[in-house]
Amino acid sequence: MNLKRSYFRFWGKARADSSDLAAEFHLLVYHNLDVAAVGCVLLEKHPFLLGRLASAMQLSAKDAKCWFIFLLGLHDLGKFAESFQQLRDDLWQYFWPDEKIRKTNYNIRHDSLGMLLWQQTLRKQLFPSPSEHLDDFLLDALPPWLEAIFGHHGWPADKSDRVKNHFRDIDQQAAFEFCQDWMAQTKPDLSFASDHPTTPETIQQQKEASWILAGVAVLADWLGSNEAFFSLNDRPMDLNDYWRKHALPSAEAALAHSGILPVPPKSGLSLQSLFPYINTPTPLQATCENLPIHAQQQLFILEDVTGAGKTEAALILAYRLIESGLAQGVYIGLPTMATANAMYERMVETYRRLFVDSDNPSLILSHGARHLSEKFQQSLLPEQSPLANYGAEEDITAQCNRWLADNRKKALLADVGIGTIDQALLAVMPARHQSLRLLGLLNKVLILDEVHAYDAYTSEPLKRLIQFHAALGGSVILLSATLTRHQRQELADAFYGERRFQPTQQHYPLLTHVQADHASKEIPLATRKSVKRAVTVTFHHSVPNVLAAIEAALKKGQCVCWIRNTVHDAREAWDTLNQQGWLSADQLHLFHSRFAMSDRIDIEQRMLGLFGKASTNDQRSAQVLIATQVVEQSLDLDFDVMISDLAPIDLLIQRAGRLHRHPRGDRGNPILHLFSPTFDQDPTADWYKDLFPKANHVYPHTLQLWRTAKLLQDTQGWTMPNDARNMLETVYADDADCPAGLQDSMLSVLGDKLGQKDAGSFASLKFEAGYAGNDRWDEDARIATRLGEESHVVYLARWENGRLTPWANAGPYPWDLSSLRVNWKQLTRLAPYGDSQLDLALEELKERESLFDDDSFVLPLEFRDQCWNGSVKDENGYIAFIKYDRNFGFVIERQQ
Repeated sequence: MNLKRSYFRFWGKARADSSDLAAEFHLLVYHNLDVAAVGCVLLEKHPFLLGRLASAMQLSAKDAKCWFIFLLGLHDLGKFAESFQQLRDDLWQYFWPDEKIRKTNYNIRHDSLGMLLWQQTLRKQLFPSPSEHLDDFLLDALPPWLEAIFGHHGWPADKSDRVKNHFRDIDQQAAFEFCQDWMAQTKPDLSFASDHPTTPETIQQQKEASWILAGVAVLADWLGSNEAFFSLNDRPMDLNDYWRKHALPSAEAALAHSGILPVPPKSGLSLQSLFPYINTPTPLQATCENLPIHAQQQLFILEDVTGAGKTEAALILAYRLIESGLAQGVYIGLPTMATANAMYERMVETYRRLFVDSDNPSLILSHGARHLSEKFQQSLLPEQSPLANYGAEEDITAQCNRWLADNRKKALLADVGIGTIDQALLAVMPARHQSLRLLGLLNKVLILDEVHAYDAYTSEPLKRLIQFHAALGGSVILLSATLTRHQRQELADAFYGERRFQPTQQHYPLLTHVQADHASKEIPLATRKSVKRAVTVTFHHSVPNVLAAIEAALKKGQCVCWIRNTVHDAREAWDTLNQQGWLSADQLHLFHSRFAMSDRIDIEQRMLGLFGKASTNDQRSAQVLIATQVVEQSLDLDFDVMISDLAPIDLLIQRAGRLHRHPRGDRGNPILHLFSPTFDQDPTADWYKDLFPKANHVYPHTLQLWRTAKLLQDTQGWTMPNDARNMLETVYADDADCPAGLQDSMLSVLGDKLGQKDAGSFASLKFEAGYAGNDRWDEDARIATRLGEESHVVYLARWENGRLTPWANAGPYPWDLSSLRVNWKQLTRLAPYGDSQLDLALEELKERESLFDDDSFVLPLEFRDQCWNGSVKDENGYIAFIKYDRNFGFVIERQQ
């Protein structure tokens, strides 16, 4: 090879602000080879990934690997551009001392410039006279691969510009020479283009393969940019020598250190060996342990009552899929941070049993506040501890280091990842580095819990996630207390990508097993006597009646929970009870979502102490908790008396699950006290709103609420699991009669629901379009995985003695613990106004704390009138006064 090739005059990476150029920059062609070497070693050591890639590309494993290595070597072709090379004046003068600096506007990133160069110049230079079939391949089948490779910075490249606006002739010539030499070294097989003529089907297949290619390109570029393994080298040498002596050995070391290669599973595990505490499997668990597993992707839907061991059943299924070679790890998606934390703590004791003892499998927690989990922090290795904030303009090395420090994106690459479902949903939404998340899920069994709990908007990316995962060869396990037949139908359709299976079974509990090429089936399950129970429902139609029920319970020494549908209503009930002469302050507790994180954690722990599984009779006696939906799923609480505002039937079942939850002797039959409007056979549109004006915005589907009330008025309760399916189908039926007074309300809600579904579908990626066929990409922080009023994180600060300090003044993360989410429309400007000292303190705080940026909302609070107070302006310019205390939470009182 000619060592005077012009491509040796182009830098690819450089250290900042260096006066000594020796070994302070890395030749561009070497970085291209570094990244290709990472891809090469990764595919050699990860045959599962190579198999999925080859299947997607419709190539043999050998050809898929060869083509992929060649393509990775082209990923930074855009850096040959004059506009990029002039980003460093010193290096420009070093390489081109005789040329004047002709400042070219670097307004298109180098990843996009690479695709531009290939399309307009390199393809024609490398293949000046292609055969008909090869030309079809170059024009139609190859571009999806290249678009994925050039999109290695997290989103597809922009191809709209002219090459000459960014590349000199010598730049284009250097890129051409490198492509020639690199192709000669890697020898990608072009003969299959003639053997397998390009058709619409093959083009579509390559678009779908681009999802995998994009993820591995991001991963390879991040690892190949780590200077700890790929030292800078500015000395020209034969590309093959560099490949053998530098690139491949460095890639071996980088992959070994990264911890992303999968750990082999143990073989022959039984349910009891995986979960030693299980003496007698539940019917669901026994079925999952013995169900035939075919060598193909499959969907399992597990519906059963609380206490049936759905988590253990899902994990034994996941293990059997892993043992069969259909997956290599697990990702468990939960609806909330609290449920994710709880699952993480459970898995800490279990996950190592899945894998061979000689290796060290990874378990990662993934959500926005995971660093506040003490157990998660204790589980991190030193090199995984959080690094400093690199700011918005971080380079790829900083991204790589931050990723290796175990950020949320890597959680999906761990052997076992646990987090909120949002982290998985971002794999199918146009969020930056979406492809890396999708790659992390590629070899996982995807377990999603509480799938019934998501709204019409979130359900669309959820179904898209199932479609993507199944289409790329993955298996999915869905858990739910109950689903309607329509919901099961939609989930099965998402797995197939079309209507191929129609649920018919009405039995409950039920296991639905959907398979790609085998007959799908619904398996009725038995129920243990210990989890069968009847719940009686008694109605209350006024607050005084509810208060009387609470007073009667307290006289018996019982503990009570009243679940209200809004924070406003919960506070109102707390205020009312606080004024009763028969209830002392230490008996009454309030819990909702408008507390700072530190106070919320404290309240959770106190409530677990009072009402948790280990609480004593003395601790529980005559205690009252007023709460919102925060207690429905996240906390293992147990009450003697449960009162609930009227809500849809599935939520009432969930709330009743906190009633007599644990054995505590004879407490009589469980009774759910339902605070509801008086039932009316011919209701008006305001039937629910008249009693619950605030909650009407939370549950606007009055027909479902009316059907719930009618059903429970007729039945006076339910028996689980016998009545579960019928209750859901009755309340959520599409074809049932609707009272005339609710017709307009029903049509309005259905219209809103269709709008939400359309919005969720529009916000999700389209699998068939391929990686570059989707637009509207953005940073993941600005992608909505759930629909609702826009909220913003607010950091509460104490404003005392001329200093701003966090509300939570203890622990390693005081500002995170001082945060809560507030409706953004209510918070547009900081106040009090005209206080120059406070303004200066806020500026200094944001400069001092790396957590904050220009968009961070720090709310100063002063202690006045026995309460912490602050003020902001709302969207109409009205002053809004803030109050915050540990008993009541965050309150905004608006006035003009």
